Amino acid sequence: MFEFFNNILCVQADWLYGDGGFITFRNYMNLRYRKQINVLRRGGNGRTALVEYDSLPERFRVLIEGKCGNPHKTMRRNRFSDLLELDVEAKAFFDTYTLENGGALPEKAKLEYTANASVLNAVKVFRDNRTERRKALGGGRGPMWDNLAKVIAEQLPRHTWPHSLPKNGRRLRQKLRDYEKGGYGALVSGKYGNANSAKLTEEAKLWLFSRWADRVERVTSMAQLHGEYLEKAEAEGWPALSDEKTIHNYLNQPEVRALWYGHRHGELKAKEKYGYQHSTKMASCRDALWYADGTKLNYYYLAEDGKIRTVQVYEVMDAYSEVFLGYHISDTEDYEAQFYALKMASKVSGHRPYELKFDGQGGHAKLKAGKLLDKVARLAIRTKPYNGKSKTIESAFGRFQKQFLKRDWFFTGQNITAKSLESKANMEHILANKENLPSLSEIKETYRKRREEWNNAPHYATGEPRAEMYRASLNPKAKRLELWDMVDLFWIERPKEVTCTARGISFTEKKTEYTYMVHGKDRMPDVEWLRDNIDRKFTVRFDPENMDLIYLYERDAVGLRFVTAAETKLEVHRAKQDQEEFEARFFADMKKLTDEARIKTRDEADEILEAFGARNEDYGLNEPNVKGVENRRKSKKGKKAKRRKVEKVTVGQVEKAISNATEAGEIDLYNLV
Repeated sequence: MFEFFNNILCVQADWLYGDGGFITFRNYMNLRYRKQINVLRRGGNGRTALVEYDSLPERFRVLIEGKCGNPHKTMRRNRFSDLLELDVEAKAFFDTYTLENGGALPEKAKLEYTANASVLNAVKVFRDNRTERRKALGGGRGPMWDNLAKVIAEQLPRHTWPHSLPKNGRRLRQKLRDYEKGGYGALVSGKYGNANSAKLTEEAKLWLFSRWADRVERVTSMAQLHGEYLEKAEAEGWPALSDEKTIHNYLNQPEVRALWYGHRHGELKAKEKYGYQHSTKMASCRDALWYADGTKLNYYYLAEDGKIRTVQVYEVMDAYSEVFLGYHISDTEDYEAQFYALKMASKVSGHRPYELKFDGQGGHAKLKAGKLLDKVARLAIRTKPYNGKSKTIESAFGRFQKQFLKRDWFFTGQNITAKSLESKANMEHILANKENLPSLSEIKETYRKRREEWNNAPHYATGEPRAEMYRASLNPKAKRLELWDMVDLFWIERPKEVTCTARGISFTEKKTEYTYMVHGKDRMPDVEWLRDNIDRKFTVRFDPENMDLIYLYERDAVGLRFVTAAETKLEVHRAKQDQEEFEARFFADMKKLTDEARIKTRDEADEILEAFGARNEDYGLNEPNVKGVENRRKSKKGKKAKRRKVEKVTVGQVEKAISNATEAGEIDLYNLV
């Protein structure tokens, strides 16, 4: 009275209006005519009509369950269909199968053989797993193979599984054995010539493979290889082949093709085709994963020199929402572009991402040295090289180019890997309008607008605007960035130390020289600090976006120790005619500070010498004045040197005389002084 049909619980119609007595035949026909019940199988030709049990009006189901119990609980569901799944490898095999005559399998045969392979896979699981076998047959204890053949023949919907497997249990068992032994090829009917490579000997197969995979003396076509084979076969006594189809079929067997693919097309292409690809789920919330990558900005512009040029753009994207968070446009993908893009992304987000992935190209090494990448995210991971498919940002770039940048007539076309004509630029039109091309500043503004359009466009998966997805999402593991975090994050550490000189702290960055000075409380140069640190080496950290201020550090066994901050050194005019009022005052103030520092330095040294009786005066000699500062210096208590009448000579006179001398011996220094 009850049975499963296509895995749906059904009740036999003749039982309802016959032995069951729950409904009259006339009432049954009325319900069927009005489509108030779902008849899954019509009666006739020895078949019994089946009605979906759950489609019966509730009043009939109450009567049935009162008499027979709930059939959902009393009936064991047929579970064989649960073991079925489409064999995609079989589908690919039969889709690319080449017959001996060079043709392909008929579409009907492809579907049939794919279904046969898929069902036989389930049969194998059924045979090998006792638990699944019990479930698949609903706990039945009859002959296993006969029962299974009956289930496959009667209960698998042919529109879903158009198989041609035998209805006899013994033949079904043999079919499975043949399939396990011969693989997919064993399912191809002999009328199609499924043994089309059997004519080749093992030695011939190896020779054909070596010729086809030869990267130096290359074979250009199957026709060429067939001709060479005929010559080789005659010499070696191999079977002759009427055409190259047999060779083609052998070389394109999946296990053979995988071996030569990299030799003919490159190992990276082989990796892309045959390498294992993870099935991954994208980020579940904002700031879980950022991607950072650079590419060509796909716009032509007219440079100042009259030439057509392009530039680079570096983008930072949130993987969850595909929102472009930060970017920078420049001639090259250097560390400055990456720095500014990450800085903008951090400002827009206001949070530190959990993970940042980058490609390791351009200036990332410099960012690594400054610890920026490690500070921006909890995890900073370099993406695997030569693995473009794994980089979500490249997929987003492609869609951004195709859907938005392509709208502008000065579009360069998509990147070089794009092949369709629609992805190429119309160079005739562009060259005819060279003088009408936008300037660099204009394409920057156009790109900014296109980015906004992308961010506000619907996400391909959710249909929600990307920006709204990003704003509505929360990530409890993404730390909020405060002002002091931004300061700490975006200061770059120079890899080389800088030596302090009398000029201050000087270094060159991007072909520009910068000089800095440490200042005191009164905003004047700290000449005492300068005196104490000349020739000392410092590690410098700076913000490329604001070079007015740097931080100086000393490196010790523990790490970097902060010393002080330095600001851009003031430059003043040398000629008085060019000087402004503040510059003249600055000269005077600095002279005073310098003079005081000279005297202080001399006095500090004299205090130490005095303690050990090592001053000039302690030896009865005169102490020289600080030239240009002191006219005469008072001597302290000590031995008094006997004064003699001498001619007064200044240091300046001595140095002048020395500078005028042209040869050794020309000046008598003793006569001068």
